[in-house]
Amino acid sequence: MTTQMTATVVGGMLKPDQALALADQTRVRLTIEPIEDWTPETAIAAWEALKARLRERPIHGGGKRFTRDELHERR
Repeated sequence: MTTQMTATVVGGMLKPDQALALADQTRVRLTIEPIEDWTPETAIAAWEALKARLRERPIHGGGKRFTRDELHERR
């Protein structure tokens, strides 16, 4: 069973954000990966990278473009 979850370091110990569905004394393998704190600068940089990617490779639905009347068809 593989489970991914988040935890907080408190006093040098990991405190999971949710209860673990494991019996006491169960040995586990941990991979620690810090969660990056998002600042306004990193959020803006991520948004700019996304916009640049969409300019390079736009997303096209490729389907029929419905008229307003077709979208709001009344019965």
